Amino acid sequence: ASLIEKGSHQYDRQTLEAWLALVANLQGRAESVLALWESYAIDDTEGDIPQSRWVRLIDEAEAVDLQVCCSLINASRQLNESLWQRCFGAVLTSATLTSLGSYDRFRQRSGTPDSANYQVVPSPFDVSNAARLIVPRLSADPSDNEAHTLAVVEYLEQNLSESHGSLVLFSSRRQMEQVFEGLNSRWRMLVLLQGELSRQEMIVEHKRRIDSGKGSVLFGLASFSEGVDLPGDYCRHVVIAKIPFAVPDDPVEESMSEWIEKCGGNPFMEMAVPDAAQKLVQACGRLLRHELDSGDISLLDRRIVTKRYGKAILASLPPFKQDIR
Repeated sequence: ASLIEKGSHQYDRQTLEAWLALVANLQGRAESVLALWESYAIDDTEGDIPQSRWVRLIDEAEAVDLQVCCSLINASRQLNESLWQRCFGAVLTSATLTSLGSYDRFRQRSGTPDSANYQVVPSPFDVSNAARLIVPRLSADPSDNEAHTLAVVEYLEQNLSESHGSLVLFSSRRQMEQVFEGLNSRWRMLVLLQGELSRQEMIVEHKRRIDSGKGSVLFGLASFSEGVDLPGDYCRHVVIAKIPFAVPDDPVEESMSEWIEKCGGNPFMEMAVPDAAQKLVQACGRLLRHELDSGDISLLDRRIVTKRYGKAILASLPPFKQDIR
């Protein structure tokens, strides 16, 4: 093995390379800790997007610890420094870049330059004839969580099909599990509940049941609202328990809300409603995956037609055939 001399000492190259990886890792961790404490010591620049800082209690069986955290509340600064100011051109595409028919929320989160051009391209799907949006008149709305859960159970038992695939989406794990427990045993046999299997295992089993001529119902949370492809009979009915507002317990989202309010804005209308509208479009998008797909979307939340913000969300959805009961 080759030796490296430093003064009067000789070092084995293989030993140095092994130590290099260890020291580099320790240096990286030390620099991260230094940056964290500096972020607490330095005030945010007036008028600039602030950082979110919080301390999380880690209470485990062996010990109790505190986790100190810091994060920018969106990626606009990093994107501006690393992408928008550096690239000659960039093309961003997605079915859900707009929210409430506007790019405002996307621009706020991504920091795209003022010179950017925006274009909405019509869907190739015949949405108005392929899909029906149903808003039933339930006995309760989400403001009464217990009564709404019972109403969801009743609706599912009366309206799900045992001959094809369905996807039921929840904003809350607790409500998802309560609805599952509230179903009669016949329906529980058809349900695949998120958490009991991995997402991929659930989808594989769901497709196997449909391919064998049986019915199958997927119960899922936010991760099933995007990136899930269930064409044809794998999904003829999407049921959305409620408008997917974010759970207000995320420190970064809370910091964003405080910043918007400090700037004189309305966090609910500028952040919560646009984000919920975008998530709802993504959830509805689980139904039509191919041009020949068709089926129903049931939204079990009357706020979509009784609240002013709900009507704005409804107007921003694709032009489904509407069945408001």
